[in-house]
Amino acid sequence: MKIDNKTECIFEKVFIETPVDTDGDGMADLVAAYIRRPAFTLNGEKVPAVLVANPYLMTCNEDWYVPHDVNGEVKVYPQQDIKEEDIRFDFSAPLSMAAENFRTPAGEAKTAIVPEDVEFECISDLYKYLNQRGYASVFCGGLGTRGSEGFTLTGSREEIAAFKAVIDWLNGRCRAYTDKTGNIEIKAEWCTGNVAMSAKSYLGTMCIGVAATGVEGLKAIIPEAGISNWYDYYRAGGLTVPALDWQGDDLDILAKYCFSRAKDADDYENVKAGYARALKALEDGEDRDSANYSRFWDERNYLNQIDNFKAAVFIIHGLNDWNVKTNQCLPLFKALEEKGVDRKILLHQGEHIYVYDLEGGGVLGMVERWLDHYLKGEDNGVEKEPKVLVESNSDQSVWMASDTWPPEDSADIAFPVPSQGRKIIIDDLSSTVYDKEKDNQKEWLDELVLRDGDDYEGRLKWIWDPFESGNYAGGERPLRVAGTVSVAFDAAIDRKTAILSAMLVDIGDERRITAEQIPVEGSDDGAFRFGLEETPSGYKVISRGWLNAQNRTCLWSKEDIEPGKTYTYHIDMVPTDHTLMPGHRLALIIYGIDAQQTQRPDTVTKIDVDTDTVTAKIPVSVI
Repeated sequence: MKIDNKTECIFEKVFIETPVDTDGDGMADLVAAYIRRPAFTLNGEKVPAVLVANPYLMTCNEDWYVPHDVNGEVKVYPQQDIKEEDIRFDFSAPLSMAAENFRTPAGEAKTAIVPEDVEFECISDLYKYLNQRGYASVFCGGLGTRGSEGFTLTGSREEIAAFKAVIDWLNGRCRAYTDKTGNIEIKAEWCTGNVAMSAKSYLGTMCIGVAATGVEGLKAIIPEAGISNWYDYYRAGGLTVPALDWQGDDLDILAKYCFSRAKDADDYENVKAGYARALKALEDGEDRDSANYSRFWDERNYLNQIDNFKAAVFIIHGLNDWNVKTNQCLPLFKALEEKGVDRKILLHQGEHIYVYDLEGGGVLGMVERWLDHYLKGEDNGVEKEPKVLVESNSDQSVWMASDTWPPEDSADIAFPVPSQGRKIIIDDLSSTVYDKEKDNQKEWLDELVLRDGDDYEGRLKWIWDPFESGNYAGGERPLRVAGTVSVAFDAAIDRKTAILSAMLVDIGDERRITAEQIPVEGSDDGAFRFGLEETPSGYKVISRGWLNAQNRTCLWSKEDIEPGKTYTYHIDMVPTDHTLMPGHRLALIIYGIDAQQTQRPDTVTKIDVDTDTVTAKIPVSVI
């Protein structure tokens, strides 16, 4: 995007009083907020605001980021009898750390102007661009970040309530002060009360979490690669399955990483013991040993509060984002669709990135129209544009438009699995090419997908050519796999638990899109396109899914496994939207340990699969 910096802005710092006291000092926690607003607002003109709720804002504790060890066994549990009602969070209950004491103003200030010399983390140029177009930008690190009070309690109601307080202040419903001690109140008289939230990753997550409160004044959100359900970010099917390339990551580590309040040594010394207790509560709540869904995770599932959504939601997400996977954005879009909330989703071929300047995507223009319509009331027709835009993986200049996802003509077809009787998977990571010291994940994946021969017993693999005559109605037209791929099978395991995994793969030589961002020659606004592989690759993983065998019935309760006894297992893979070209084939793979995603136990497990029971449903439409 092109930034011309023609609009003069002022820069302010205020301390907003939240409704929580997470550090237990007896007073409501204050959070620092930094405001950049057009200077003409000093003359009484009001503007809407775009809030960035950014726990990374004031830098992070890099040396505190120590992942958990994943080279261990999956814990075996006796039969559990945990009921669904036992794990449901009561969102109508008062905040567990509600503040009891609030400050009494000792005076009032009209401005809180400070020099603009603060170094922010994870802030894109979008907000300077919006300043030029009559918006104020507000940046807040939230609880436990440097300059603010309280503790980082990642994803919790308290964290959300603190960010919600920023919108309340912008609408005159709570107080802010010029510093943490003087009690000189300052009001946001320059704001129209119309607020949006935007940004990527954790920042996009906070957009969703705050919108789930139904706070008045939040008119629109633009979550980019945001989390709507923290369990599905860090867990899958009763297993610890964090982001790809982030094995060992977990919610407690993210909380420590973002607790930049610790960078102020004197301040940290006063709250060190209290924060240790709060962190221990996070560690206990996340429960890495069982990886069950629980009340702790239910609190952090914003889809539970979908009925509260009032803000118009424009979701932007990468189809190749295996950090925040598409199991975050697509369930949110479907839930919004069912509730009739104004919505839009753009799925691009990138990974975990901003795409405002993606060639041919028109993303920046859509963002601007979305804000202009919902915050300024402009009748620009953005709400009438297609609600779904999907960039094709076969041609990144092609965008598939519709109003629903999956597309209306999508239907499940069965992946044909030949009857082979009972087949045994020997789940033994040490018998693969994977080396824990080298952590050679790509070699492991190549072997899993490409190796053939009866001597390899590490997985079951079936290959199907849907373009062969009579296999599906499209003939030689490209096949769009859009939706959730699922697989079910009966199997007997020789141990009390096992990791079960499944994968759908596009098999075929092709120069595929890469994560590389190639500048567009001659562009003066930073436009880029995605790169292509230098040489054709032989496959691409379309999707994958995982299950703890003891969670075969539900996510919140372990069931006993009798070794050698056959049970039915069902795995839903991560939702996907992938175009399969003629000449390519599909591979369905069932395996155990996923060296890239799950724990990596040393135990050898035999998984005896009845191939006559294997069923796989592939959601497809014809292009």
